[in-house]
Amino acid sequence: MKKALAGVSFALVALGCASSSAFRLGQKAEQRQDFDRAVLEYSRAVKQHPENAPYRAALERTRLRAALQHQLQGRRLYARGQYKEAVDELRLAYDLNPSAEGLQSDLRDAQERRQSGQRERTLAEIKEIARERPLSGLQLGPGAKEPLGLSFRGTSLREAYQALGRVGGVNFVFDPQFQDQTISLDIRDVPFEQALSALGQAGKTFHRVSDSHVVTVIPDTPSKRREYEQQIVKTFFLSNADLKETIDLLRVVLGARRVAPLPQGNALTINDAPDKVAAAERIIEIVDKGRAEVIVDVEILEVNRSRLKEYGIEITSALPGSSGIVGGVFPDPTRTNTADRNPYRRSNLVLTSLPGVIYRLLQSDSDTRLLANPQLRSTEGITAQARFGDKIPVPVTTFAPLVGTTGLNQQPITSFEYKDVGVNIDLTPRVHHDGEVTLQLKLEISAVGPLFQNLPTFNNRSVTSTIRLRDGETNILAGLISDEERETLSGVPGLASLPFLGKLFSRNHKEIKETDIVMTMTPHVVRQPQITAEDLRSFQLGSETTPLLFEVPAIPPVPQATPRPIEGPRIEPIRPPIPTPTPTPTPRS
Repeated sequence: MKKALAGVSFALVALGCASSSAFRLGQKAEQRQDFDRAVLEYSRAVKQHPENAPYRAALERTRLRAALQHQLQGRRLYARGQYKEAVDELRLAYDLNPSAEGLQSDLRDAQERRQSGQRERTLAEIKEIARERPLSGLQLGPGAKEPLGLSFRGTSLREAYQALGRVGGVNFVFDPQFQDQTISLDIRDVPFEQALSALGQAGKTFHRVSDSHVVTVIPDTPSKRREYEQQIVKTFFLSNADLKETIDLLRVVLGARRVAPLPQGNALTINDAPDKVAAAERIIEIVDKGRAEVIVDVEILEVNRSRLKEYGIEITSALPGSSGIVGGVFPDPTRTNTADRNPYRRSNLVLTSLPGVIYRLLQSDSDTRLLANPQLRSTEGITAQARFGDKIPVPVTTFAPLVGTTGLNQQPITSFEYKDVGVNIDLTPRVHHDGEVTLQLKLEISAVGPLFQNLPTFNNRSVTSTIRLRDGETNILAGLISDEERETLSGVPGLASLPFLGKLFSRNHKEIKETDIVMTMTPHVVRQPQITAEDLRSFQLGSETTPLLFEVPAIPPVPQATPRPIEGPRIEPIRPPIPTPTPTPTPRS
């Protein structure tokens, strides 16, 4: 019986320790503001001791805090357009605290947005909405975008404007210096905006939008242009184009002088006439394209040129009169002896015109050493660099005059410059519209040579070249030859080192080792700028005195009075009746 009571008491103590341990873990999680973990630990403690009031209070407190944390995170995700993640966070908050203020409406909005598939407008869509239009601010009638069917024959210019206004739902007012004239114009197949521009060209006038339904017609003279000149300010946010280059382009092409850069936002602000601002928007849309990107697979091998020459293989290009092979070589499987470890033996070689075959042969050679095999990705016009090796300090000494003395420089000052020793690659790609890639290459392979007066020397092999390749085409570059000459002494040990007599028991052997650098480059185009047909079309800006917003189609010539088939009803301008002249009374004598 005593043993049973002892076991029960031990179980109660262990249970109490477990519950107090969960409570302590919950307190630590709450201090770290990890409220989800705190809720779990406090729930364990409350489950073990449901009657413990501090445990229940701690659980309720952390549950409210965790719910608030998930609700705020859900609102942030909703504002960024991540509706699925926002719904998940808000559901967690609802499970923890269903009575939270505004939680149900937030969850309902996020679920509706997720189900409807709505998303925030992209920057490209916002730009299209905010694009400058020829008649910005003018509210036209429903039929203004359709062909109007207007035709004027010897009509007053004022009446023509009034007839156009009745069709488009616009009131035309005229400048006090407006002079009426007679025009003949056929604009049946053009909408309102082009018809208005055509009337201005025919009557030597221009217009300004005064209100949503009011347009002022003004004589087209330099003084009137200055009088009615409008200035607008607009900010353009660039995505890909260089800010300084874009500003220089606008200043040269449009003569825009009031252009200010905003470097932090990669944007520019322009203050000019509406037509120039609209033209600047069109130019920026054309030049603000994503640059092309290229991945270049580079592999650099150092091959034993001396061993290749022993077997009569030259890697040099086959120029007239040279001994270089045409293309490459590879072992012939029908003649190669499997036990022969010399794959370059003349009896085992077959000539080929494929340059990649000899390169694969060099890769399989045991004397070939792989120096570098990088994969360089770069944007068009941006240099990609790769450095493999060490930085060696090189002392540089300058002389300065001693303090308080004049004459020759006598005080030496030594500083150190660090030189990259190893394999250094610089590649600058340019992608052509036909998919080919031009690579500007600078390759430098260097090593530390013998000391000269306690100063380091460097062996250097470098090449600079410009190569044009197709996408996926491999170019092989070779010819960076290095010669190393050694003299070795061999003979009978002990006797070969005797003075004078040692020459009788030894011999000198001269070794010449030539190595060549073989480099391959294979470009792969991963992105090209999206140039559309709209980008290639020209548009008119007009002169300083008669600016235009966009291209206006030419006015068709007035047709001659020739018989033609009967057409539908034609809208003719309404002319007021000509007043009948009143006879002047004759004075009586």
